[in-house]
This record gives sequence, structure tokens and C-alpha cells, in this order.
Amino acid sequence: MTSLREMQLDDLFKFNSLVLDPHTEVYSLKFFLTHLLKWPELSQIAVAPGPGGRRVGYIFGKYLESKLYEWHGHVCALTVSDDYRRTGVATLLMRHIARALDAKGALYVDLFLRSSNRPALSLYSSLGYVLRRTVLDYYPDEPVPENAYNMRKPLARDVLRRSVAVVYTVPQCLSEDDSGDH
Repeated sequence: MTSLREMQLDDLFKFNSLVLDPHTEVYSLKFFLTHLLKWPELSQIAVAPGPGGRRVGYIFGKYLESKLYEWHGHVCALTVSDDYRRTGVATLLMRHIARALDAKGALYVDLFLRSSNRPALSLYSSLGYVLRRTVLDYYPDEPVPENAYNMRKPLARDVLRRSVAVVYTVPQCLSEDDSGDH
């Protein structure tokens, strides 16, 4: 069974196969180091059983303050190697982040994902994440940028689930038959 452990500095130089995966966003070494040093409990590596403990996935999160002192967490990076996808590794990593942020008293955890990544959308929805908004052209791909979905999961402190409440509504288009007295 795959196990999790806190990311160590030398892991950053031993997970190239994960970082170079075509489905994984590429980040700088500075990105990884910053997260590892600031939020070590939110930087986890998934290790396969067997000799050598092959690294098969990772997650990097952070804990920050938003408006009105609402502390929350953010999943910055998550990836699982192709041969371990759909085996529960991503679920294991995501549940770890939620538990760790719950213990810190975070109100919610959020993340961004490519709008074309249907398996990830399905996974996050099954874990209690709610689609909050679509961010246009979030991923600056060439030749066509891609939109992102911003998803959020309320944690234990958010008893009333206010963190996933709709914060605005899209006005309805009026037809020519409408009276105009709206």
C-alpha cells in the first residue's frame, strides 16, 4: 500500500519523473523550496511499497490569510505518476491536506485545475469540493490559453458552509419582450 511522508529536501531532486509528466504543471525549484520550508506539514510525498520506496506522487499546500482574518489552505501542486493514477494516491494526498488544515483551524481549502481535466474535477467533487468560479485564460498555454476551475472545500470550522456560498449571481439576459422595469 502506498504511504505518505513529509517531503524531505533530497526528495526535490528525486522526483523528476513526476515533475516532467505531461499532465503536471512545471514549477521552479524556488517554488518547491519555499513550500517545503514554510509549510512542511503540507508538503507530502507518496511512496510506493517495496525496495527503494519509489516516489509516485506529491502534494504541496499552503496556509494563508484572506480577507477578514479567514485562514484557509490552498493546494498549490498535486501530481501522481501515470501508473499510480486511479489507485487512491491522489485521494490519500488530498485527505492529508484537509486533515492538516483542519488541525490548524482553517476555514476551507481551495485549488485550481484545468477546465479540461475531467478526471480531476470528478475526484475533487467526490471529496466535497465545490466549483466556485471559472477563471478565464488562467493557464497561459500556447497557442490558446486554457481556463481554470476554482474549487473550494469547507472544513470543520465552517459549520454553516459559508465558504462555498454563492457570492454573486450572474444577471439574466432580458429578452426584447421584457418590460424594462427591472
